[in-house]
Amino acid sequence: MNNRSKGHIYEVKAREYLERNGVKILDMNYQGALGEIDIIGYENSTLVFFEVKYRKNNFFGMPQEAIHKRKQVKIYKTAREFIKKNRLENEKVRFDAVVFLDEEFQWLKNIFWGDDLGI
Repeated sequence: MNNRSKGHIYEVKAREYLERNGVKILDMNYQGALGEIDIIGYENSTLVFFEVKYRKNNFFGMPQEAIHKRKQVKIYKTAREFIKKNRLENEKVRFDAVVFLDEEFQWLKNIFWGDDLGI
């Protein structure tokens, strides 16, 4: 199985988990001019942009370590594009991740802030 197919499987698992935990999904695999956001949804009244990462083991580091600053900047800029396109400028916004290490997973909230990126 290639990485793209594997990624899709874990994005679906993440979506199902998030929905069971009260997240209202707005979009999956949102493609903006600068990049892609895996899942976009609302948790209560907060607009959340989710990055999904999978690792079979931690030989090359934990999954969340793959969400480096360059990736964060792409996510942030793509989120801004989504917000503007959908006129959601007044929403509270958060950036989260659902990370899988083999079949174990975690929902990590507030993985970065726009202020952290210096943009």
